[in-house]
Amino acid sequence: MKTKVFFTTCLLVLLSTCVFSQHTITRDEAFKIIKQKGLVDTLQNNVAGSKQIITPNTVIKFVFDSIISPSFKSWFFLIDMYPSFDWGHPCKYVFVNTIDGSLIQLNNQSPVDLPLILLLEQKEPNPRPTPTF
Repeated sequence: MKTKVFFTTCLLVLLSTCVFSQHTITRDEAFKIIKQKGLVDTLQNNVAGSKQIITPNTVIKFVFDSIISPSFKSWFFLIDMYPSFDWGHPCKYVFVNTIDGSLIQLNNQSPVDLPLILLLEQKEPNPRPTPTF
């Protein structure tokens, strides 16, 4: 009888641990997901990412606008596709879900005005293209 109670208790503890503890994706794992999806060219683009996990529905301010983060905990990345140009050029904002690695990508043209940003990869700036006449 005591053995059945013991095994039942162990099983309940194991199941509750599995249900209530979810693996959280690290920032490095989230960055790998972005690279695997082909959203960033690390030879040409600058990438900045949040130092900490962004909580659901956080207001993220930009120089000219703001957005609200998705309704899940996420890592935030800014992908600057033309790092040597002045702002007003295309960039991507990517939110990577900390639980399942799914992501949301937004295209924009404004830099982030956040103290949370940490430069993850700094590559040499692209030379400006030579104009053709």
